[in-house]
Amino acid sequence: MKAIVSRREIAMICDVSRWLLAGLALAWLAACSDDTGAGEQPPPHAITEEAVGYFCSMNLLEHSGPKGQVLVPGEDRPVWFSTVRQTVAYTMLPESPRVLSAVYVSDLSAVEDWRRVNPDAWVEARSAWFVVESEATGGMGGEDPMPFSDRSKAEQFAQRHGGRVLAFDALTEDYILYADSLFETRPGGTSQAVGEAGTMTEHM
Repeated sequence: MKAIVSRREIAMICDVSRWLLAGLALAWLAACSDDTGAGEQPPPHAITEEAVGYFCSMNLLEHSGPKGQVLVPGEDRPVWFSTVRQTVAYTMLPESPRVLSAVYVSDLSAVEDWRRVNPDAWVEARSAWFVVESEATGGMGGEDPMPFSDRSKAEQFAQRHGGRVLAFDALTEDYILYADSLFETRPGGTSQAVGEAGTMTEHM
């Protein structure tokens, strides 16, 4: 004799199936959360004697003023920069990676003299405040955006040294890429500057 499944038993089976599906969905969401945590922003690197500027090919320790480093996914070493302007320029150039793990610049919020930065104090550039068009000069001798994690400190700096305070997104390509202060002298008498298409070109 064939067994007959009642409507009540069918309803119980459906309820169990729904609970199983709900459990699987929660497990999937938990796995996604774990993946997100694994992709947290990596910390900045310490400046060493091997840290050489990407554009100027000079050791960062030879320069005063705020500096920068860009962390690229899959790369163990950061891309170093002698100035903040160079750091931001790298994020704008078409030949640079489109995905960046982090963009760090020196944090001037806790120092008295912008020329003598704390080598361990960094701020993510995309959340920093910058004093632009001030009398302060960067490590290459030109006017450089002065970065701060604290907006009030940036405003105080602007009151003392001139300029105005901008967020990262307000730093335009005209200001970053085409200013005279991006023109760098390189070993051997050559120099490098940004051309009209936003690419780096060599000059004698």
